[in-house]
Amino acid sequence: MRQQWVDGVRGLCVVAVVLFHAELVAGPLLWLSAINQDLAHVRMPLLMGLSGLLLARSLAKGPRRHLVGKARAVLWPYAVWASLDLAQVCVHLLATGEPLPSDLARLALYNPSGYLWFLAFLFCYHVLATPLPPWLRSIGGPALVLLGGTLAPGDLHRFVTLAGWFLVGDLLGRVVGPRVPGVVTDLVGRIRWGILAAVGRQSVVYYACHLVVMVHAVRLVHQAGVTEPRLAVPVAVVVPLAVGALLVRLRRHRWADALFVWPRVDSTAGTEQSGAAVAPAAPSRT
Repeated sequence: MRQQWVDGVRGLCVVAVVLFHAELVAGPLLWLSAINQDLAHVRMPLLMGLSGLLLARSLAKGPRRHLVGKARAVLWPYAVWASLDLAQVCVHLLATGEPLPSDLARLALYNPSGYLWFLAFLFCYHVLATPLPPWLRSIGGPALVLLGGTLAPGDLHRFVTLAGWFLVGDLLGRVVGPRVPGVVTDLVGRIRWGILAAVGRQSVVYYACHLVVMVHAVRLVHQAGVTEPRLAVPVAVVVPLAVGALLVRLRRHRWADALFVWPRVDSTAGTEQSGAAVAPAAPSRT
């Protein structure tokens, strides 16, 4: 059975990512800047650690099933939404008369300034962790976190550090989780996460769609003459979350579900989730 606190914390991380992007897209607000600054060093390591909690359970299915499952539920939505994101950027550039990026082919494969890098990293971590024995994953997590702290800020620092937190999550899930006293788990289980848990259960949906929706929602608001951040920021937060909730409901249809998981020809719409999020950190879009 899914643990509510895991879904709830994951949902909280996804909302934190949405808040961060809302400030970038809709304009600065002092209180929001303070919140985002406090969360800057927490949201992505925590989100990646939560993803690592379920690594051992997924690996227990066997290497092939593990990797196929992650390709369907992590790599596929990355490919779909990265294509949609790049397409909408190109359309906007053409509409404004600006030149297309010279490295368009490379950006179609991986865009380090985009917002979907988290899913790309997560898939890579699953691939790299598959052949590792548990003892090596246990050592590797803390070691990579420490190693990442010695690297200069950039993509390599982010990749190494978050790989460490992914394996730390795996370590906690395998070693610490089974040893937590029952009274503690019962106490945590009484917390009602409500909407946050619902967001966390479908974190890939909210994470994958939020920035594309946010950009266009804020663009429409600005075109209507509403540029005050105090009015635009709520739109940048509420509309993507509302569209995410709508897409979750629409996942009962094959066409909508295919946006987030590789469609099975021999079954109804799939519901496999990746446990990611979804989000988020290149300097300008995470």
